[in-house]
Amino acid sequence: MEDAKIKKEVEEIENKIGVLYDKIYEKRPSHFGKRDIVNAVFASLTFGLIFLFKGSLIDISLNLKEIHLILIVAVTAVILTLEIYFVGFTRIGPTERGKRRFGQFWAKRFFTFYGVSLLIPLCLVYLYDINNIVAGGFDILKIVIAVSMPCTIGAAIPGLLKQY
Repeated sequence: MEDAKIKKEVEEIENKIGVLYDKIYEKRPSHFGKRDIVNAVFASLTFGLIFLFKGSLIDISLNLKEIHLILIVAVTAVILTLEIYFVGFTRIGPTERGKRRFGQFWAKRFFTFYGVSLLIPLCLVYLYDINNIVAGGFDILKIVIAVSMPCTIGAAIPGLLKQY
């Protein structure tokens, strides 16, 4: 009876040591959850505020052509995908990689980070009444897309900081 109890306690300790080893030494990311979303919002907000108030951002944004907007969205998607891959996916263990493909790992993070990175500049444009400075909806979209790139990079930074 005592031996079974001791064996169970030893197994529990080994499991806890394994978890600590993964988190501290291997630095494997934890599951993506609400805390990651909150961190992404604050990081995106910080980067958005920094870039929104750059003097020439509004002038540059208003002069962007449709091709530039498409390129900004495409480059932002590539940068975010690379961040997700190198900051998160490469750090999960081979066992979990076998269970989940990169597409599953990527989708949840990509759409969350990019959604936050579009929502934050939109809110800032209306919060600081920039929408009344520009002509209309398409100009607002231009500003939102221009600011979304640094916001997206900022949204993924908390994951990078958790690594170190």
